Amino acid sequence: MTILLSARNLTKKYGSLTALNNASLELRAGEVRSLVGANGAGKSTLIKILTGAIDANQGKVLLDGVPLKLGDPTTMLEAGIGCIYQHSNLVPALSVLDNIYLGRQPVLSFSRLDRKKQRAEAEELLLKYSLKLDLDAIVSTLPTVRQKEVEIAKALALNAKVLLMDEPTAWLSHTEVNNLFTTVRNLQASGVGIIYISHMLDELYAICDSVTILRDGNIVEDCAISDLTRQELLEKFIGKTLAQAATKTNQHAQKEHVPEDVILRCENLSKKGEFDDISFDLAKGEILCITGLIGSKRTELMHTIFGSNSLDSGRIFLEGAEYENRSPANAIKHQIGFVPEDRHRDGLMMQANIQDNLLMVSHDKIAKFGIVNQIKVDQRVSKQIKQLNITPADPNKIVSKLSGGNQQKVLIGKWLELHPKVLILDEPTVGVDVGAKSEIYTLIRKLRDQGTAIIVVSSDMEEVMGIADRIMVMCSGKKQGIYNAASISQQKIIAYVGGEAQS
Repeated sequence: MTILLSARNLTKKYGSLTALNNASLELRAGEVRSLVGANGAGKSTLIKILTGAIDANQGKVLLDGVPLKLGDPTTMLEAGIGCIYQHSNLVPALSVLDNIYLGRQPVLSFSRLDRKKQRAEAEELLLKYSLKLDLDAIVSTLPTVRQKEVEIAKALALNAKVLLMDEPTAWLSHTEVNNLFTTVRNLQASGVGIIYISHMLDELYAICDSVTILRDGNIVEDCAISDLTRQELLEKFIGKTLAQAATKTNQHAQKEHVPEDVILRCENLSKKGEFDDISFDLAKGEILCITGLIGSKRTELMHTIFGSNSLDSGRIFLEGAEYENRSPANAIKHQIGFVPEDRHRDGLMMQANIQDNLLMVSHDKIAKFGIVNQIKVDQRVSKQIKQLNITPADPNKIVSKLSGGNQQKVLIGKWLELHPKVLILDEPTVGVDVGAKSEIYTLIRKLRDQGTAIIVVSSDMEEVMGIADRIMVMCSGKKQGIYNAASISQQKIIAYVGGEAQS
Protein backbone atom coordinates (compact mmCIF):
# COMPACT_ATOMS: atom_id res chain seq x y z
CA MET A 1 0.00 0.00 0.00
CA THR A 2 1.06 3.58 -0.71
CA ILE A 3 2.49 5.51 2.23
CA LEU A 4 0.19 8.50 2.84
CA LEU A 5 1.59 10.01 6.00
CA SER A 6 5.11 9.83 7.34
CA ALA A 7 6.09 11.38 10.68
CA ARG A 8 9.84 11.33 11.21
CA ASN A 9 11.78 11.87 14.43
CA LEU A 10 9.22 14.22 16.02
CA THR A 11 10.34 15.74 19.32
CA LYS A 12 8.46 18.24 21.48
CA LYS A 13 9.84 19.76 24.67
CA TYR A 14 8.26 22.06 27.22
CA GLY A 15 11.20 23.44 29.17
CA SER A 16 12.91 20.47 30.78
CA LEU A 17 9.94 18.16 30.05
CA THR A 18 10.11 16.04 26.91
CA ALA A 19 6.52 15.31 25.89
CA LEU A 20 7.50 13.49 22.69
CA ASN A 21 10.89 12.02 21.94
CA ASN A 22 12.11 11.15 18.43
CA ALA A 23 8.75 9.64 17.44
CA SER A 24 8.25 8.19 13.96
CA LEU A 25 5.31 6.42 12.31
CA GLU A 26 3.91 5.71 8.86
CA LEU A 27 0.31 5.41 7.68
CA ARG A 28 -0.67 3.78 4.40
CA ALA A 29 -3.69 4.29 2.18
CA GLY A 30 -6.64 2.25 3.49
CA GLU A 31 -4.88 1.44 6.78
CA VAL A 32 -6.40 1.86 10.24
CA ARG A 33 -3.54 2.34 12.70
CA SER A 34 -4.28 2.47 16.41
CA LEU A 35 -2.34 4.95 18.52
CA VAL A 36 -2.12 3.60 22.06
CA GLY A 37 -0.65 4.89 25.28
CA ALA A 38 -1.48 5.73 28.86
CA ASN A 39 -2.70 9.22 29.67
CA GLY A 40 0.34 11.48 29.46
CA ALA A 41 2.26 9.12 27.14
CA GLY A 42 2.46 11.71 24.34
CA LYS A 43 -0.57 10.84 22.18
CA SER A 44 -2.12 14.31 22.44
CA THR A 45 1.22 15.95 21.67
CA LEU A 46 1.64 13.83 18.54
CA ILE A 47 -1.92 14.56 17.39
CA LYS A 48 -1.44 18.30 17.98
CA ILE A 49 1.68 18.24 15.81
CA LEU A 50 -0.10 16.32 13.05
CA THR A 51 -3.04 18.76 13.08
CA GLY A 52 -0.79 21.83 13.20
CA ALA A 53 -1.97 22.95 16.64
CA ILE A 54 1.66 23.04 17.85
CA ASP A 55 5.08 22.98 16.25
CA ALA A 56 7.77 20.40 16.97
CA ASN A 57 11.26 21.15 18.22
CA GLN A 58 12.61 18.78 15.62
CA GLY A 59 11.39 16.30 13.02
CA LYS A 60 9.11 16.55 10.01
CA VAL A 61 5.77 15.35 8.63
CA LEU A 62 5.27 14.34 5.00
CA LEU A 63 1.99 13.74 3.19
CA ASP A 64 2.28 11.89 -0.12
CA GLY A 65 6.03 12.46 0.20
CA VAL A 66 5.68 16.24 0.45
CA PRO A 67 7.02 17.93 3.63
CA LEU A 68 4.39 20.02 5.47
CA LYS A 69 4.79 23.25 7.42
CA LEU A 70 4.37 22.37 11.11
CA GLY A 71 2.52 24.55 13.60
CA ASP A 72 -0.02 25.72 11.02
CA PRO A 73 -3.55 24.16 11.22
CA THR A 74 -4.57 25.66 7.86
CA THR A 75 -1.65 23.98 6.11
CA MET A 76 -2.56 20.60 7.59
CA LEU A 77 -6.25 20.92 6.69
CA GLU A 78 -5.55 22.04 3.15
CA ALA A 79 -3.01 19.24 2.70
CA GLY A 80 -5.62 16.66 3.68
CA ILE A 81 -5.26 15.86 7.40
CA GLY A 82 -8.56 15.97 9.29
CA CYS A 83 -9.36 15.21 12.93
CA ILE A 84 -12.53 13.89 14.59
CA TYR A 85 -12.27 14.89 18.23
CA GLN A 86 -13.84 13.18 21.24
CA HIS A 87 -15.91 16.30 21.95
CA SER A 88 -17.97 17.61 19.05
CA ASN A 89 -17.02 20.81 17.25
CA LEU A 90 -20.31 21.04 15.34
CA VAL A 91 -22.90 23.84 15.61
CA PRO A 92 -25.95 22.05 17.07
CA ALA A 93 -28.55 24.55 15.80
CA LEU A 94 -27.47 24.30 12.16
CA SER A 95 -28.35 21.65 9.58
CA VAL A 96 -26.06 18.80 8.53
CA LEU A 97 -25.48 20.56 5.20
CA ASP A 98 -24.49 23.86 6.81
CA ASN A 99 -22.17 22.16 9.28
CA ILE A 100 -20.34 20.29 6.53
CA TYR A 101 -19.61 23.52 4.65
CA LEU A 102 -19.48 25.96 7.58
CA GLY A 103 -17.26 28.95 6.74
CA ARG A 104 -16.60 27.92 3.14
CA GLN A 105 -19.98 27.72 1.43
CA PRO A 106 -19.91 28.18 -2.37
CA VAL A 107 -21.15 31.64 -3.33
CA LEU A 108 -22.71 33.38 -6.30
CA SER A 109 -22.33 37.03 -7.18
CA PHE A 110 -22.87 39.63 -4.45
CA SER A 111 -21.86 37.02 -1.81
CA ARG A 112 -25.09 35.05 -2.17
CA LEU A 113 -24.85 31.41 -1.13
CA ASP A 114 -25.00 28.90 -3.97
CA ARG A 115 -27.27 26.44 -2.16
CA LYS A 116 -27.79 24.31 -5.28
CA LYS A 117 -24.06 23.73 -5.76
CA GLN A 118 -23.56 23.18 -2.02
CA ARG A 119 -26.24 20.47 -1.93
CA ALA A 120 -24.98 18.79 -5.10
CA GLU A 121 -21.43 18.61 -3.75
CA ALA A 122 -22.68 17.25 -0.42
CA GLU A 123 -24.80 14.56 -2.05
CA GLU A 124 -21.86 13.48 -4.19
CA LEU A 125 -19.64 13.32 -1.08
CA LEU A 126 -22.13 11.18 0.86
CA LEU A 127 -22.52 8.82 -2.08
CA LYS A 128 -18.76 8.45 -2.57
CA TYR A 129 -18.14 7.45 1.06
CA SER A 130 -21.45 5.59 1.66
CA LEU A 131 -22.54 8.02 4.38
CA LYS A 132 -26.29 8.00 5.06
CA LEU A 133 -27.12 11.45 6.38
CA ASP A 134 -30.17 13.69 6.05
CA LEU A 135 -28.65 16.96 4.87
CA ASP A 136 -31.61 18.97 6.16
CA ALA A 137 -31.63 17.48 9.67
CA ILE A 138 -30.69 19.80 12.53
CA VAL A 139 -27.52 18.41 14.13
CA SER A 140 -28.86 18.65 17.71
CA THR A 141 -31.67 16.21 16.78
CA LEU A 142 -29.29 13.52 15.56
CA PRO A 143 -28.05 10.57 17.65
CA THR A 144 -24.39 10.77 18.63
CA VAL A 145 -23.20 8.31 15.99
CA ARG A 146 -24.77 10.42 13.23
CA GLN A 147 -23.11 13.53 14.62
CA LYS A 148 -19.78 11.71 14.38
CA GLU A 149 -20.57 10.95 10.74
CA VAL A 150 -21.31 14.64 10.14
CA GLU A 151 -17.84 15.45 11.51
CA ILE A 152 -16.34 12.81 9.22
CA ALA A 153 -18.22 14.26 6.23
CA LYS A 154 -17.00 17.75 7.19
CA ALA A 155 -13.39 16.52 7.13
CA LEU A 156 -13.87 14.61 3.88
CA ALA A 157 -15.36 17.70 2.24
CA LEU A 158 -11.92 19.24 2.74
CA ASN A 159 -10.49 16.33 0.71
CA ALA A 160 -9.02 14.63 3.77
CA LYS A 161 -6.68 11.80 2.88
CA VAL A 162 -5.87 11.11 6.54
CA LEU A 163 -8.37 11.09 9.41
CA LEU A 164 -7.33 11.18 13.06
CA MET A 165 -10.12 9.76 15.23
CA ASP A 166 -9.76 10.58 18.93
CA GLU A 167 -11.93 8.33 21.15
CA PRO A 168 -14.69 8.35 18.49
CA THR A 169 -16.92 5.86 20.34
CA ALA A 170 -16.69 7.38 23.83
CA TRP A 171 -20.40 8.24 23.96
CA LEU A 172 -21.79 5.54 21.64
CA SER A 173 -23.92 2.50 22.38
CA HIS A 174 -22.85 -0.96 21.18
CA THR A 175 -25.11 -0.70 18.11
CA GLU A 176 -23.81 2.76 17.28
CA VAL A 177 -20.21 1.53 17.57
CA ASN A 178 -20.95 -1.14 14.96
CA ASN A 179 -22.51 1.50 12.70
CA LEU A 180 -19.42 3.68 13.03
CA PHE A 181 -17.19 0.69 12.22
CA THR A 182 -19.15 0.25 8.98
CA THR A 183 -18.34 3.86 8.11
CA VAL A 184 -14.66 3.34 8.96
CA ARG A 185 -14.49 0.29 6.69
CA ASN A 186 -16.10 2.26 3.86
CA LEU A 187 -13.43 4.94 4.31
CA GLN A 188 -10.72 2.26 4.21
CA ALA A 189 -12.10 0.92 0.96
CA SER A 190 -11.91 4.45 -0.45
CA GLY A 191 -8.22 4.67 0.41
CA VAL A 192 -8.46 7.00 3.40
CA GLY A 193 -5.82 6.37 6.06
CA ILE A 194 -7.03 6.46 9.66
CA ILE A 195 -5.19 6.93 12.95
CA TYR A 196 -7.54 5.55 15.60
CA ILE A 197 -7.11 6.50 19.26
CA SER A 198 -9.06 4.51 21.83
CA HIS A 199 -8.64 2.90 25.23
CA MET A 200 -11.16 0.16 24.34
CA LEU A 201 -9.15 -2.95 23.47
CA ASP A 202 -12.14 -4.72 21.92
CA GLU A 203 -12.45 -1.88 19.41
CA LEU A 204 -8.77 -1.88 18.54
CA TYR A 205 -8.72 -5.58 17.74
CA ALA A 206 -12.00 -5.31 15.81
CA ILE A 207 -11.14 -2.40 13.50
CA CYS A 208 -7.37 -1.75 13.45
CA ASP A 209 -4.70 -3.23 11.19
CA SER A 210 -1.64 -1.97 13.05
CA VAL A 211 -0.64 -0.40 16.34
CA THR A 212 1.80 2.26 17.50
CA ILE A 213 2.39 2.24 21.27
CA LEU A 214 3.64 5.32 23.11
CA ARG A 215 5.07 5.30 26.61
CA ASP A 216 6.61 8.30 28.39
CA GLY A 217 6.89 10.16 25.08
CA ASN A 218 8.67 7.31 23.28
CA ILE A 219 7.35 4.88 20.68
CA VAL A 220 7.95 1.47 22.22
CA GLU A 221 6.19 -0.71 19.62
CA ASP A 222 5.10 -0.44 16.00
CA CYS A 223 3.64 -3.59 14.46
CA ALA A 224 0.58 -5.38 13.12
CA ILE A 225 -1.96 -5.49 15.95
CA SER A 226 -2.39 -9.22 15.38
CA ASP A 227 1.24 -9.69 16.45
CA LEU A 228 0.39 -8.76 20.06
CA THR A 229 -1.90 -10.47 22.54
CA ARG A 230 -4.04 -8.13 24.64
CA GLN A 231 -1.92 -8.81 27.69
CA GLU A 232 1.27 -8.03 25.75
CA LEU A 233 -0.25 -4.79 24.47
CA LEU A 234 -1.28 -3.75 27.99
CA GLU A 235 2.14 -4.52 29.42
CA LYS A 236 3.87 -2.45 26.75
CA PHE A 237 1.98 0.75 27.49
CA ILE A 238 1.14 0.62 31.20
CA GLY A 239 3.71 -1.83 32.56
CA LYS A 240 3.42 -5.40 33.78
CA THR A 241 2.16 -4.67 37.31
CA LEU A 242 -0.70 -2.38 36.26
CA ALA A 243 -1.57 -4.65 33.34
CA GLN A 244 -1.97 -7.62 35.67
CA ALA A 245 -4.12 -5.53 38.03
CA ALA A 246 -6.26 -4.29 35.14
CA THR A 247 -7.02 -7.81 33.93
CA LYS A 248 -8.26 -8.77 37.40
CA THR A 249 -11.17 -6.32 37.33
CA ASN A 250 -13.74 -9.05 37.83
CA GLN A 251 -11.89 -10.84 40.61
CA HIS A 252 -13.46 -9.28 43.70
CA ALA A 253 -16.13 -10.19 46.19
CA GLN A 254 -19.55 -8.55 45.87
CA LYS A 255 -21.22 -7.33 49.04
CA GLU A 256 -24.68 -8.43 50.09
CA HIS A 257 -27.43 -5.81 50.05
CA VAL A 258 -28.43 -5.04 53.66
CA PRO A 259 -31.94 -3.47 53.85
CA GLU A 260 -31.28 -2.20 57.37
CA ASP A 261 -28.40 -0.07 56.02
CA VAL A 262 -30.43 1.68 53.30
CA ILE A 263 -29.46 5.35 53.09
CA LEU A 264 -31.18 6.40 49.84
CA ARG A 265 -34.64 5.30 48.77
CA CYS A 266 -36.41 6.43 45.60
CA GLU A 267 -40.14 5.75 45.24
CA ASN A 268 -42.04 5.94 41.94
CA LEU A 269 -39.91 8.68 40.37
CA SER A 270 -41.43 10.00 37.13
CA LYS A 271 -40.58 12.79 34.70
CA LYS A 272 -42.70 13.20 31.58
CA GLY A 273 -40.83 12.29 28.43
CA GLU A 274 -37.85 10.93 30.36
CA PHE A 275 -38.50 8.17 32.92
CA ASP A 276 -41.50 6.60 34.57
CA ASP A 277 -42.21 4.94 37.93
CA ILE A 278 -38.60 4.26 38.98
CA SER A 279 -38.10 2.80 42.46
CA PHE A 280 -34.91 1.52 44.08
CA ASP A 281 -32.89 1.78 47.25
CA LEU A 282 -29.20 2.03 48.04
CA ALA A 283 -27.41 0.90 51.20
CA LYS A 284 -24.32 2.22 52.91
CA GLY A 285 -21.20 0.44 51.66
CA GLU A 286 -22.84 -0.75 48.44
CA ILE A 287 -22.15 -0.21 44.72
CA LEU A 288 -25.29 -0.12 42.59
CA CYS A 289 -24.53 -0.03 38.86
CA ILE A 290 -27.24 1.37 36.60
CA THR A 291 -26.87 0.28 33.00
CA GLY A 292 -28.79 0.51 29.77
CA LEU A 293 -28.45 1.74 26.21
CA ILE A 294 -27.77 5.40 25.52
CA GLY A 295 -31.23 6.97 25.56
CA SER A 296 -32.48 4.79 28.43
CA LYS A 297 -32.58 8.00 30.56
CA ARG A 298 -30.13 6.85 33.24
CA THR A 299 -28.34 10.22 33.24
CA GLU A 300 -31.61 12.15 33.48
CA LEU A 301 -32.55 10.07 36.52
CA MET A 302 -29.23 10.85 38.21
CA HIS A 303 -29.60 14.58 37.54
CA THR A 304 -33.04 14.39 39.15
CA ILE A 305 -31.67 12.84 42.34
CA PHE A 306 -28.93 15.47 42.42
CA GLY A 307 -31.40 18.32 41.89
CA SER A 308 -30.23 19.52 38.48
CA ASN A 309 -33.35 18.04 36.86
CA SER A 310 -36.92 18.45 38.09
CA LEU A 311 -39.33 15.70 39.13
CA ASP A 312 -43.01 15.41 38.17
CA SER A 313 -43.93 12.85 40.81
CA GLY A 314 -42.40 10.44 43.29
CA ARG A 315 -40.48 10.75 46.55
CA ILE A 316 -36.84 10.54 47.60
CA PHE A 317 -35.72 9.63 51.11
CA LEU A 318 -32.25 10.17 52.56
CA GLU A 319 -31.43 8.45 55.86
CA GLY A 320 -35.14 7.84 56.38
CA ALA A 321 -36.22 11.47 56.00
CA GLU A 322 -37.87 12.85 52.87
CA TYR A 323 -35.37 14.74 50.75
CA GLU A 324 -36.24 17.62 48.42
CA ASN A 325 -34.33 17.48 45.14
CA ARG A 326 -34.73 21.21 44.67
CA SER A 327 -31.15 22.09 43.67
CA PRO A 328 -27.55 20.82 43.45
CA ALA A 329 -26.75 23.14 46.36
CA ASN A 330 -29.24 21.22 48.51
CA ALA A 331 -27.69 17.92 47.40
CA ILE A 332 -24.24 19.17 48.37
CA LYS A 333 -25.63 20.33 51.74
CA HIS A 334 -26.86 16.76 52.31
CA GLN A 335 -23.50 15.29 51.20
CA ILE A 336 -24.64 13.87 47.88
CA GLY A 337 -21.84 14.03 45.29
CA PHE A 338 -22.22 13.76 41.53
CA VAL A 339 -19.44 13.02 39.01
CA PRO A 340 -21.23 13.90 35.73
CA GLU A 341 -20.83 12.22 32.37
CA ASP A 342 -19.36 15.29 30.64
CA ARG A 343 -16.50 16.48 32.83
CA HIS A 344 -15.64 19.36 30.49
CA ARG A 345 -19.09 20.91 30.42
CA ASP A 346 -20.59 19.97 33.78
CA GLY A 347 -17.82 18.84 36.11
CA LEU A 348 -14.68 20.94 36.06
CA MET A 349 -13.55 24.55 35.70
CA MET A 350 -11.25 23.76 32.80
CA GLN A 351 -9.26 27.01 32.94
CA ALA A 352 -8.82 26.87 36.73
CA ASN A 353 -6.04 24.97 38.47
CA ILE A 354 -6.11 21.62 40.25
CA GLN A 355 -6.34 23.25 43.69
CA ASP A 356 -9.39 25.39 42.88
CA ASN A 357 -11.19 22.45 41.28
CA LEU A 358 -10.51 20.11 44.19
CA LEU A 359 -11.92 22.62 46.68
CA MET A 360 -14.85 23.78 44.57
CA VAL A 361 -17.63 22.23 46.69
CA SER A 362 -15.91 22.29 50.08
CA HIS A 363 -14.96 25.93 50.48
CA ASP A 364 -16.61 26.10 53.92
CA LYS A 365 -14.05 23.59 55.21
CA ILE A 366 -11.05 25.78 54.40
CA ALA A 367 -12.43 29.25 55.16
CA LYS A 368 -13.90 31.02 58.17
CA PHE A 369 -15.65 34.38 57.96
CA GLY A 370 -14.51 34.51 54.33
CA ILE A 371 -10.85 34.14 55.23
CA VAL A 372 -9.10 31.17 53.63
CA ASN A 373 -6.84 29.04 55.82
CA GLN A 374 -3.92 28.34 53.50
CA ILE A 375 -2.53 25.62 55.75
CA LYS A 376 -5.80 23.68 55.43
CA VAL A 377 -5.82 24.30 51.69
CA ASP A 378 -2.32 22.90 51.27
CA GLN A 379 -3.06 19.88 53.48
CA ARG A 380 -6.31 18.94 51.72
CA VAL A 381 -5.01 19.45 48.21
CA SER A 382 -1.78 17.59 48.88
CA LYS A 383 -3.73 14.68 50.36
CA GLN A 384 -6.01 14.32 47.31
CA ILE A 385 -3.18 14.66 44.80
CA LYS A 386 -1.27 11.90 46.57
CA GLN A 387 -4.29 9.66 47.21
CA LEU A 388 -5.50 9.90 43.61
CA ASN A 389 -2.02 9.85 42.03
CA ILE A 390 -2.77 13.01 40.04
CA THR A 391 0.02 13.77 37.57
CA PRO A 392 1.68 16.21 37.51
CA ALA A 393 1.49 16.68 41.28
CA ASP A 394 1.34 20.46 40.93
CA PRO A 395 -1.73 22.11 42.52
CA ASN A 396 -1.27 25.15 40.28
CA LYS A 397 -1.46 23.15 37.04
CA ILE A 398 -4.40 24.26 34.85
CA VAL A 399 -6.88 21.38 34.53
CA SER A 400 -7.34 21.75 30.75
CA LYS A 401 -3.64 20.91 30.38
CA LEU A 402 -4.04 17.53 32.12
CA SER A 403 -4.65 14.20 30.42
CA GLY A 404 -8.19 12.81 30.41
CA GLY A 405 -7.46 10.33 33.19
CA ASN A 406 -5.97 12.98 35.46
CA GLN A 407 -8.88 15.34 34.78
CA GLN A 408 -11.21 12.57 35.88
CA LYS A 409 -9.21 12.03 39.06
CA VAL A 410 -9.46 15.74 39.88
CA LEU A 411 -13.23 15.60 39.33
CA ILE A 412 -13.59 12.62 41.66
CA GLY A 413 -11.28 14.27 44.20
CA LYS A 414 -13.50 17.36 44.21
CA TRP A 415 -16.36 15.26 45.55
CA LEU A 416 -14.21 13.28 47.97
CA GLU A 417 -13.53 16.58 49.73
CA LEU A 418 -17.26 16.69 50.49
CA HIS A 419 -17.00 13.33 52.34
CA PRO A 420 -20.17 12.20 50.55
CA LYS A 421 -22.70 9.86 52.08
CA VAL A 422 -23.96 9.11 48.55
CA LEU A 423 -21.67 9.37 45.51
CA ILE A 424 -23.08 9.18 41.97
CA LEU A 425 -20.59 8.52 39.15
CA ASP A 426 -21.93 8.77 35.59
CA GLU A 427 -19.67 6.95 33.09
CA PRO A 428 -16.62 7.51 35.34
CA THR A 429 -14.04 5.85 33.07
CA VAL A 430 -15.00 7.15 29.61
CA GLY A 431 -11.91 8.40 27.81
CA VAL A 432 -9.36 7.18 30.36
CA ASP A 433 -6.74 4.51 29.82
CA VAL A 434 -6.68 1.03 31.29
CA GLY A 435 -4.23 1.96 34.05
CA ALA A 436 -6.31 4.95 35.18
CA LYS A 437 -9.45 2.78 35.03
CA SER A 438 -7.86 0.28 37.39
CA GLU A 439 -6.97 3.09 39.82
CA ILE A 440 -10.53 4.47 39.68
CA TYR A 441 -12.03 1.02 40.31
CA THR A 442 -9.74 0.54 43.29
CA LEU A 443 -10.82 3.91 44.69
CA ILE A 444 -14.53 3.16 44.19
CA ARG A 445 -14.20 -0.12 46.07
CA LYS A 446 -12.21 1.58 48.84
CA LEU A 447 -14.97 4.17 49.27
CA ARG A 448 -17.57 1.40 49.37
CA ASP A 449 -15.63 -0.45 52.04
CA GLN A 450 -15.48 2.77 54.07
CA GLY A 451 -19.28 2.95 54.02
CA THR A 452 -20.02 5.30 51.13
CA ALA A 453 -23.17 4.45 49.17
CA ILE A 454 -22.24 4.51 45.47
CA ILE A 455 -24.20 4.61 42.22
CA VAL A 456 -22.23 3.99 39.02
CA VAL A 457 -23.92 4.64 35.69
CA SER A 458 -22.10 2.73 32.95
CA SER A 459 -22.56 1.40 29.41
CA ASP A 460 -19.41 -0.72 29.71
CA MET A 461 -20.68 -4.22 30.47
CA GLU A 462 -17.28 -5.48 31.62
CA GLU A 463 -17.12 -2.53 34.03
CA VAL A 464 -20.64 -3.19 35.31
CA MET A 465 -20.01 -6.88 35.95
CA GLY A 466 -16.63 -6.09 37.48
CA ILE A 467 -17.50 -3.51 40.13
CA ALA A 468 -21.22 -3.85 40.90
CA ASP A 469 -22.74 -5.38 44.00
CA ARG A 470 -26.18 -4.99 42.44
CA ILE A 471 -27.20 -4.03 38.90
CA MET A 472 -30.25 -2.03 37.85
CA VAL A 473 -31.18 -2.17 34.17
CA MET A 474 -33.07 0.64 32.45
CA CYS A 475 -34.66 0.60 29.01
CA SER A 476 -36.52 3.53 27.42
CA GLY A 477 -36.97 5.31 30.73
CA LYS A 478 -38.27 2.29 32.61
CA LYS A 479 -36.66 0.01 35.17
CA GLN A 480 -36.25 -3.51 33.83
CA GLY A 481 -35.16 -4.94 37.17
CA ILE A 482 -32.49 -5.04 39.88
CA TYR A 483 -30.17 -8.05 40.19
CA ASN A 484 -27.41 -9.31 42.44
CA ALA A 485 -24.21 -9.11 40.40
CA ALA A 486 -22.89 -12.35 41.89
CA SER A 487 -25.85 -14.39 40.68
CA ILE A 488 -26.60 -13.15 37.16
CA SER A 489 -24.67 -13.63 33.92
CA GLN A 490 -23.44 -10.91 31.62
CA GLN A 491 -25.52 -12.45 28.82
CA LYS A 492 -28.70 -12.03 30.87
CA ILE A 493 -27.90 -8.41 31.66
CA ILE A 494 -27.23 -7.69 27.97
CA ALA A 495 -30.59 -9.26 27.07
CA TYR A 496 -32.41 -7.08 29.62
CA VAL A 497 -30.53 -3.99 28.44
CA GLY A 498 -31.93 -4.67 24.97
CA GLY A 499 -35.44 -4.77 26.38
CA GLU A 500 -36.00 -8.51 26.27
CA ALA A 501 -38.70 -9.79 28.59
CA GLN A 502 -37.52 -11.30 31.85
CA SER A 503 -38.20 -14.94 32.50
